[in-house]
Amino acid sequence: MYTTRSHRRLVRDLAFKAIYQMEFQDLAPSESVHRVCRMEGVSLDFEKEVMEFVEGTFSKVEEIDKIISERLIGWSLERLSSISKSILRLGTYELIYVPNIPIEVTINEAVELSKSYGTPKDRKFVNGVLDRIAKNFAPPSKRGL
Repeated sequence: MYTTRSHRRLVRDLAFKAIYQMEFQDLAPSESVHRVCRMEGVSLDFEKEVMEFVEGTFSKVEEIDKIISERLIGWSLERLSSISKSILRLGTYELIYVPNIPIEVTINEAVELSKSYGTPKDRKFVNGVLDRIAKNFAPPSKRGL
C-alpha cells in the first residue's frame, strides 16, 4: 500500500499532528494519537507506529526541550511557534533515539513538515537547529563515525 518512504513520511506527519494537538489540548499522547489516526482513517498497526514516535518524544520531552533550548540562537523555546516546537521535538527525538534513520533523512523530513505546515522562514530555522543538534547529540553510528 505504501512505499517505505511514504509510509515513514505519513507516520511522521501523523506524529507531528498529534504532538501539535497536545500544545492546545490537555491530552495524553495516546488520546492525541488515537484522535489524529481516527480522523485520518489509518489502521491500528499504523496507529501503533505513530504512538511509538509520540510516546517516545514525550517520554524524553524535558531532555529534548533542554537540548533544543541550548541550540537556539537568539530565541527561547517559549518564543517558538507551536508548529516549529512540535517539529523540533519530533526531529530531535528521531535524531537521538531512533536507530537506522540517517541524519539527512530526519532533517529533510522535518524541513518537509515545515514546508507543509509552517512559514518559509521555518524551513531554514528547523534545518539549522536540527543540524546543530545532530552534530552534538546524534549517535556516532548516525554520523558515519
